[in-house]
Amino acid sequence: MEESVIELAEGLFSLDPVRSYAPRAAGLIAKTVGADAFQLESATETRVESEPPPPPGQAPCLSLPIRQGREQSGTLHLYLDEPGASLSESKTRIARWAVRLLARGLDYSARLADEGARRSGEDVAEALSRAPLTPRERDVVALLVSGASTREIATRTGLTISTVNTYLKRIFSKLGVHSRVELVAKMAGTTEGANAYQASRDSSRPPSGSDEPPRALQ
Repeated sequence: MEESVIELAEGLFSLDPVRSYAPRAAGLIAKTVGADAFQLESATETRVESEPPPPPGQAPCLSLPIRQGREQSGTLHLYLDEPGASLSESKTRIARWAVRLLARGLDYSARLADEGARRSGEDVAEALSRAPLTPRERDVVALLVSGASTREIATRTGLTISTVNTYLKRIFSKLGVHSRVELVAKMAGTTEGANAYQASRDSSRPPSGSDEPPRALQ
């Protein structure tokens, strides 16, 4: 389960392609907690549903508010095939934690989309060539920008997952970023959005420790 939570966190901060972020992220949460369907309501976008969609007329087993700061910007509804069934306490905790990450991802993906066209693959390659990184570090960044998870990067480079994480920490330090999404934004030429995202994280950060996965799963 710990690996599933790590992969969930990675997926919720994997923004490319930006336009498909909402259904991908909601689907990841539903899959991780064992929900059979989902419905994502937003004040600014059309409603997004899983495929297949939730059972007609059935009440969700769990509805979670999506908050941007103190304002609610939407709701994620999770459904189980069995009417009246509910998620376990541990899976409910995971879902609540994941929705906090989802809120940030939705906000950031909207900011990236608003900034206009992303850089082409050639532009990303040029940005990488100018970065103060070793060839192997450039390989790791290129795979990360393409949307690969830590496990996929390890498989494709022949590194261990632990080594990939060590590389990422070193890359963050060299490039002056603090997270994978900021790194992707820097390589994609959207540093203004990255700065805005970091500001939104700082201003809407829940109480200390509440962004961590449920304690039993760490």
